[in-house]
Amino acid sequence: MNRIAQGKRVLYIGTQGDAGVHSAGTTLQSKAAREMGAEFTVYEGSSDGELIEALKDADVAMSQGHGIAPELFVHMGNNGRCKGLVSFGHGYDSMDLNAAVENGVVLANTASFGTEEVSNQTMMHFLVCSRKFVLHDKLIKSGKWTRDHLAPMGHISGETFGIIGLGDIGRTVARKAIAFGMKVIAFDPFVSSWDAKEYGVEMVGTPQDIARRSDYVSPHTYLSPQTHHMINSEFFDLMKPTAYLINCSRGPVVDEKALIEALQQKKIAGAGLDVFEKEPIDPDNPLLKMDNVSVTNHYASYSEVAWDRANSQLGEEAMRIALGYWPMSLINPDVRSTVPSRKRAVSWEVMLAERGK
Repeated sequence: MNRIAQGKRVLYIGTQGDAGVHSAGTTLQSKAAREMGAEFTVYEGSSDGELIEALKDADVAMSQGHGIAPELFVHMGNNGRCKGLVSFGHGYDSMDLNAAVENGVVLANTASFGTEEVSNQTMMHFLVCSRKFVLHDKLIKSGKWTRDHLAPMGHISGETFGIIGLGDIGRTVARKAIAFGMKVIAFDPFVSSWDAKEYGVEMVGTPQDIARRSDYVSPHTYLSPQTHHMINSEFFDLMKPTAYLINCSRGPVVDEKALIEALQQKKIAGAGLDVFEKEPIDPDNPLLKMDNVSVTNHYASYSEVAWDRANSQLGEEAMRIALGYWPMSLINPDVRSTVPSRKRAVSWEVMLAERGK
């Protein structure tokens, strides 16, 4: 085997009491390291002290369900051999990005692995809401065959689907909403109107424009201090009383108390939710008792295909960092100003070709 990355060591830090992200074995996570001839090591310690020692002997680390304290970054990046950390999944709100930047630690995740799945879940909730499925499913199962609760019923074609955040998932949702004959508008301060035109999307200037104009509002943004509770009581006051909120992003993007009040006061028609402010959701949460709210338990990104891809992508991003490339899914771009220059990220197929694989 052509040992391209001989001497490079990848440290795999497995689950820490969270079965939701655990995968049996590390065959897929280690695949990229094996293809490049790097050493793949599984962390078996149980304390921060042991983890610090393990990081000293690694060029990059990958975390799958293990909490990473910001104090660990002091021993990485510009201060040690381990130059970066790749975390499993889309979310990174538990990461201290500022601490990573200060210490020159390159952070990445496996964003895009579940793009199709999350967008499909969004469209599922959208259809369930628009056709008032929760209520009518309940009625017929309780023995009530009635047409007394049909109006108002969404027509869908020609209605407006509003998206907050036009990243990978937001664009995919837009494509699928357009296929239903809908007009799609979006708010994203980092996407130009010219680029959005290629997706058939009209960009608007504020989230409030989304609230006022949309028949369905769907956030697809990361959770940060700026996006926390960005959909709040003021937002709901602007929405149409016939409009629905669909949330398959992060629970705290929506002020859940304000959402409950908006539903109780009939400020909006209903909601479709895959995520909640508190997870697992409290069994007494009023949202679980509403006939105009569809709920799922934060599984939007899952399918066997997506899960396998995420595990493989975890290893690929780790090898990019170990070999001096930027990762595809860099989540702390400000680190560019605190670390030596790196090669631009390229696809895994190109990396293999460039290195004679």
